Amino acid sequence: MRFLGERVGGEVRRVVRMPREDGEDWEMEIRPLRLSFHRVLRERGIVAPSAPTRVSRDAQGHVLRDGDGLVVLQRDESDRGYLSGMELYHQRVAAMIVWESLQGDSRYEFETKKPGEGENWERFADELLIELEQSGWSVGDVLWFCEQVGELSRMTGEHVREGRARFF
Repeated sequence: MRFLGERVGGEVRRVVRMPREDGEDWEMEIRPLRLSFHRVLRERGIVAPSAPTRVSRDAQGHVLRDGDGLVVLQRDESDRGYLSGMELYHQRVAAMIVWESLQGDSRYEFETKKPGEGENWERFADELLIELEQSGWSVGDVLWFCEQVGELSRMTGEHVREGRARFF
């Protein structure tokens, strides 16, 4: 993209310091998520599970039917398998955020190797989670890191509200 003949954009980076339990800080240079981040995740097979459905029943336990006589189904978002799948999906997305955002910081290198063409990205994300945990990352560390990336990517609630107010 150009503005008045000059290319706009460039690399946006921010140095953050993740506080550690021992009082030390891990310095990291992070990048914002690219615009296509979530689309690329879907293309690579990292998708949220679909909630199963169950038959709707009335207070007496009778099956509910619509005007055409078809059984009414409803999403069962309390299903244990679905809840476990959603938790795993969110963990995978978080791992991919960490990986993606640290790609520009040459001081950090992941032992987990990026999948090749046609290889399993879900397994890659799962292995990243294991690597992060073995490296001393906690749930709180991942949340803190994702908040930093979200802010840099202008995805936080305040940024979204400001953008919406300007747009409308």
